[in-house]
Amino acid sequence: MDHSDHQNHSEMDHNMPEPTAKDYILFALVILIILAVALVYKFYAGFGAMDFMRVFMGVFFLIFAVFKLLDLKGFAMSYIGYDIIASKFTAYAYAYPFIELALALGYFLNIGATNYFTLGFMTVGSVGVLKQLMRGSKIRCACLGTYIKLPLTTVSLIEDVAMGLMALGTIIYR
Repeated sequence: MDHSDHQNHSEMDHNMPEPTAKDYILFALVILIILAVALVYKFYAGFGAMDFMRVFMGVFFLIFAVFKLLDLKGFAMSYIGYDIIASKFTAYAYAYPFIELALALGYFLNIGATNYFTLGFMTVGSVGVLKQLMRGSKIRCACLGTYIKLPLTTVSLIEDVAMGLMALGTIIYR
């Protein structure tokens, strides 16, 4: 990444408009849709808690990846501001939504190794978010790409940690 990309990224984050109620409502709606899909599937398939988490994580990764892909460059430029790998290797920021799609597929196909990849993936993500939160940075969360404009907050950290814990729980109790 060249100097102008860093400058554009920095300007974009520091001049980030305040999130609106619409942004928070859309975020909540996305989470509720993911939960509803997993619950409906659970109701009709009649499976247990581990399968519920697997379906939830698959739908989560699918939907979050699609939002990122709507503006891949915008997502990548925002994501490099807080991810510890993407800040050093811009290509990782561009690959990230495709990794999420692969994880979604792994969960939908019930491939057990997916949990190990998710645990590592979300742990790395959590470290970057935590570092920025501890610095008091006022940057945009890229979790839903550029469509929903929310700041990076403890909700972002909880999202990463919760996904990692679900993956760990599935590894332990499988």
